[in-house]
Amino acid sequence: MKLEVLFTKKLTDTDVRYRMAFPMENYQQDVFEIPKGELSKQFEVIDMEDNSVKKFTCSKRSKGHPKPVFCKGWIGFVKEKQLLEGDEVIFYKEEDGTGRFTIKIQARKIPCMVLGQDFRGFIRTSTYCRQQ
Repeated sequence: MKLEVLFTKKLTDTDVRYRMAFPMENYQQDVFEIPKGELSKQFEVIDMEDNSVKKFTCSKRSKGHPKPVFCKGWIGFVKEKQLLEGDEVIFYKEEDGTGRFTIKIQARKIPCMVLGQDFRGFIRTSTYCRQQ
C-alpha cells in the first residue's frame, strides 16, 4: 500500500468553529470529487490515531468561488480531538494497488510550552469542558 500526503493544514478560527476550507493549492479534485450537478458529497475518512471511520461532507457553493469545504461531520471531529486554532491536520491518500484508495487524517495538537507547561493544554481543557 502506498501512503501519500495530500495536504497539511494549519487550522484557522473558521476551521475549528464552523467548517474547514481546503487549501486550493493542494486541492486534489480527483480525490475529493463532487459529482457534476451536485453541491456536496459525503466522504469516509480514517482517523489514523484509532482507525475509526469519520464521515465528512464536502460541499461547494453553487455561485461564486467554488472552494470546497468540509462541513457536516467536521466540527464533531474537531471537538472529539479538542483541536484549536493553530493545530494541524494532515490528509493522506492510501492506494491499495488496484486503483482504489482510502482517505486518512491525522490531527496534530501543537503545544505552546512556557516554563515547562503547555498553555494550549489549559486552553483545550477550559474550552472543551465548557462545551460538554
